[in-house]
Amino acid sequence: MDQLPPGITVYNLPTAPPTWDRLGIFYIAWAAAWTTLVFSGMIFCWINRKSPILKIRGLPLSFGAIILLHSYWILAQITYPIAHTMPIVLAYDIQFFFMGIYFPLGIALFHASNLRFLHIAKLQKQFTHPALRLKAKGCNGASTSWLCRLRNMGYTKRIMSFISIGMIIQVLLTMACWFAVKKYHPTYGLPGTEMKSTTLPEQVAELGRGWEWWPSLVWQFIWTWIVAPVLIYRAWGIRDTLGWRAQTIGCCLSSLHATPMFLIASYVPAFDKVNMYFSQSQWIHLSIMMFEIFAVFVPAVQVIRLWMLNKWAADANAKWETQSQTSTLRSSTTVEWKLSALDMAEKGKSMDFTDSEMGDRVITMKALEHVLAENPAPLLEFSALNDFSGENIAFITRTDRWKTSWPAEKPTEDQNIEVYNAALDIYTDFISPLDAEFPLNLPSADLKKMENMFENPARILRGAAQVNPATPFEFDGPLHRGRSGFETDDTSAYAQYTGHIPAEFDEHVFEAVRSHIKYLVLTNTWPKFVSEMQSRRKSGETSRSIFTAASKTTIASRVSSKISSIISSKF
Repeated sequence: MDQLPPGITVYNLPTAPPTWDRLGIFYIAWAAAWTTLVFSGMIFCWINRKSPILKIRGLPLSFGAIILLHSYWILAQITYPIAHTMPIVLAYDIQFFFMGIYFPLGIALFHASNLRFLHIAKLQKQFTHPALRLKAKGCNGASTSWLCRLRNMGYTKRIMSFISIGMIIQVLLTMACWFAVKKYHPTYGLPGTEMKSTTLPEQVAELGRGWEWWPSLVWQFIWTWIVAPVLIYRAWGIRDTLGWRAQTIGCCLSSLHATPMFLIASYVPAFDKVNMYFSQSQWIHLSIMMFEIFAVFVPAVQVIRLWMLNKWAADANAKWETQSQTSTLRSSTTVEWKLSALDMAEKGKSMDFTDSEMGDRVITMKALEHVLAENPAPLLEFSALNDFSGENIAFITRTDRWKTSWPAEKPTEDQNIEVYNAALDIYTDFISPLDAEFPLNLPSADLKKMENMFENPARILRGAAQVNPATPFEFDGPLHRGRSGFETDDTSAYAQYTGHIPAEFDEHVFEAVRSHIKYLVLTNTWPKFVSEMQSRRKSGETSRSIFTAASKTTIASRVSSKISSIISSKF
């Protein structure tokens, strides 16, 4: 730049050919390779979106964030090789709008996805503690008051409404700042905002500095230094098996450096030489890459691990189910060691599945059925609070209670209506994609059979769909629900159906669905539960129950719980 003719400024600086040195080629190759990996991972996740690992995550939110953030990331990678091929002011205009619009919107969508994690964890508690059932906090007059309409919105829509309002303000503010600053367009703008530097290097530096960049930086600061720490605090005590907590905390931590380093690189002269090869925004893009790793590759790895777990559990079940019913296992240190889990389950004996010496002998259907029959509460609590699949165990226990209520002899007309309405409640609470907050993951044939049996009466009593069938895991849920997995009272919140009952309705109507869900539990939740219990016992943590959240808590834990509840009420 020092060798340029006199009179050259950022407004008349000639363009130059692309910079195809080793670094320029590396940036282009790196951008192409990483983009291919990211989008391959996204395609893999989308193809497997029905997997329990991904179905509950809400891929559209996180993928929308990744697309926006990755667009900004690509811009930074091609800056070094091709930035000089266009007028330098135009290059900074593009940078300004990407940083002012794409990046804040992407970060907002990403943290909305992380907030979803906390919301789902909160909703799942209803399966273990009916008293925690979320009550509707809406109000009357929704058709006339915008405040009432906002309060009556579902969680996802409400969060997106706030984000949309914030982004509209950000877009308008970004455009207003650009039009107001004369250094980007010398012919118009506010007085005093024109280019003040005289030398070309100083003018280039001034294009990337100024108060007009601060609205975007404020957004970054809010999300990374206010929202992110709150998310970390609230997610810290959640021990899920899906890798979602690690994803949330990892993304929050990886973004903390971005804003400070961007400011340092922009305003500290010592970074000028670095900025020639590693632009200021690259410090932000390091966090974007971490977002993509945690939002795309970590879930993809979790899906593959789930496949391996499913196969291992199925093989263990097949192996031990074929063992002799009368065989016993002997130890070199004891006369009689332990019966297999299959033997104990069949003989009604107490089964200590927390003993690590049992190995995979408890990974059988009969062992699972034994626990479901004798004491399903620990498994239910683990599935709800750790595996986020409490609806599966709640459905099994609910159908068991329903089946025991079936009359011993052929039911009368009144009895048939009563048990059908109870079955209809089960359908709407757990199966219906239009009503259930957490619809069971069923094959299309089983779902179709259930819809033929219950859907018309459900629509008569419940009215229009409460959940979008295209996105049943939006978790907005009905504004009022009578039960969720447990009987909380003796009367239904809805009127009783007294119309035509299909002739095929009997006490076995849920058997196919129940068998499918039990197998899902056997190959997914059950081995995780057994492994967790054995691990905790081995580490000496069984001195206190892990299933009672209120008992034996320390003063510190009670204070921490109180602070967490206060923060939860504010966010």
